[in-house]
Amino acid sequence: MIRTITFKLLLPDGGSSALLDTMRAYSAAFSASAQWGFENHTWNKVENHKATYKVVREAVPDLPSSLVQGARDCACEALKAVKCKTIPERKPLAAMRYNQRVITVNPVHGLATIASVRGRIKATVPISGYHRNYLSWTVTSSTLSYDRRKKVFYLHISMEHPDVEPVQEVKVLGIDRGIVNVAVCSDNTFFNSRQVKCVRSKYAHLRQELQSGGTRSAQRKLRRMAGRERRFVTDVNHCISKQIVNSEYTVFALEDLSKIRVQKRRGREFKRKLNTWSFYELEQFLRYKAEALGKQVVLVDARYTSQKCSVCGHTYKGNREGSSFRCRKCGFQLHADLNAARNIAQAGISCLSRLSVNQPNGAHS
Repeated sequence: MIRTITFKLLLPDGGSSALLDTMRAYSAAFSASAQWGFENHTWNKVENHKATYKVVREAVPDLPSSLVQGARDCACEALKAVKCKTIPERKPLAAMRYNQRVITVNPVHGLATIASVRGRIKATVPISGYHRNYLSWTVTSSTLSYDRRKKVFYLHISMEHPDVEPVQEVKVLGIDRGIVNVAVCSDNTFFNSRQVKCVRSKYAHLRQELQSGGTRSAQRKLRRMAGRERRFVTDVNHCISKQIVNSEYTVFALEDLSKIRVQKRRGREFKRKLNTWSFYELEQFLRYKAEALGKQVVLVDARYTSQKCSVCGHTYKGNREGSSFRCRKCGFQLHADLNAARNIAQAGISCLSRLSVNQPNGAHS
């Protein structure tokens, strides 16, 4: 089980400028490796290392060799992601990936030593009560980022812990995510989006007024507002996922919405609502919270869950009208989202049955 926790760094005098210079040198090393990989149409790290390492070391001699290699690895991964069709670009002050050779983190004492172009920098890492839950975990990798607006450095540490023993009992809960209702569970629990919609409307109205003004004070106000809406929605998703995961259910079935953004022949208002829908964040919160309790999340096919009758299985587009569902075959009536949640739960049970059949039995191997 891996978690990433974030610390705000408190640096000594001159530490910020040293890390900023390190980020610029790291970006230069990244660009050199990316340029060579693009020109030679390869993302092979060994070939890239042989061709660019000496050149990069001469160009940025103060950059530690481990960071040179880290920049090369990031460039090769970026080239692979785009299949070498374009040259990956990196901002001068983008986040840097550190391995354990160039950074030492001691969460217990709240200290970190970070390699830079000016040698090692000793930084203080404030430890909160939340962070103390992870002090016994093992540090695997670290990433350093810089917030240009706040002029603050953040250290993101990935920490590993032995996997939690999975819960043996199987009790499936279907969860239908939507725009009107954030989540509807097959046990008749509704989480509506009324509060979220009110907050979004308030911020949209404020942004429109401030942007039409265009004064310096309006710009300062817009900067202060930045992130508040996002943090509110994130908090709502945290609260919903926590309540769901702490229920008596051990398996949570969700629709696979990975392609929901691909919508054709839709109006502008629908696309706006779709693009502000934070369904993936809720899924991620459910996953890591369930994993910590030994529970699991499964994804099922999203097709026809809102058209299928959860009682007789009859599937027809006309069964659903808005938020109401009435089966044209058996006459069953229910809230449309709740009917979909029950279909998702049934699909989750079928998914678990297929997994148990396909998994090899280790005792007979």
